[in-house]
Amino acid sequence: MNRLANENCADAYSRNNATLGQESHCYPCRLGPRFAFIVSASAALLFLRYVDPVVAGSWLPFHPSCGAITGLPCIFCGMMRSLHLLLNGDFIGAIYFNWLAFPFLGAIIFLLALFAMEIAKGRVIWRLSMILRVTRSRLTVFGLSLLLLWTLQTYLAVSQHKHELLNSHGPLYALFMR
Repeated sequence: MNRLANENCADAYSRNNATLGQESHCYPCRLGPRFAFIVSASAALLFLRYVDPVVAGSWLPFHPSCGAITGLPCIFCGMMRSLHLLLNGDFIGAIYFNWLAFPFLGAIIFLLALFAMEIAKGRVIWRLSMILRVTRSRLTVFGLSLLLLWTLQTYLAVSQHKHELLNSHGPLYALFMR
C-alpha cells in the first residue's frame, strides 16, 4: 500500500511539473514538505527567541564555527546571535553580529506566509523549480556572490575588530593579518 502511495505521488508530481500545477489532485504530494517547513521554521524561531545561543552553546567543549578553525568568519558567523537579538528587538546588536539576519528573517517570514496561504487555498501558488532553474552560469554567479559576501563579512569583522567572530590563532587569520 505504501509503495502504491509513493508511485501515485511520484506520478502526480511529474504531471504537476508538466502542467504547472493546474491539477488539484497533485497538491497533496506537496503538502507535507510545506507543513513540515512551517512547523520547523516556527519552532526554530521560537527557540531562538527565548534561548540565547551563547548560553546554549557554552556547554560544548569546542567553539562550533568555521571562524574557530580558519580564524576568519564565514558568511553566516554570528547569525544565530543576530537572529536572537533581532527577535528580541535589539536591532543594533543584530546588525553588529550579522547584517544578513534581516534579509534571512524576511525570507523565512515570506515563505511561512506563502506556504500557509498555499495550505489554506489547497494549491501551489509559487513554484521555485520554474523560477530557479539550475544552469552553469547561474551557479557561477551564485558562487561569486557567496565569495563576495564572505569577503564583505570578513572585511567588516576585521575592520570593526569583532573579536567574538575572529580567532587570532587560526591559519587564515595569521596569513591575512600580517
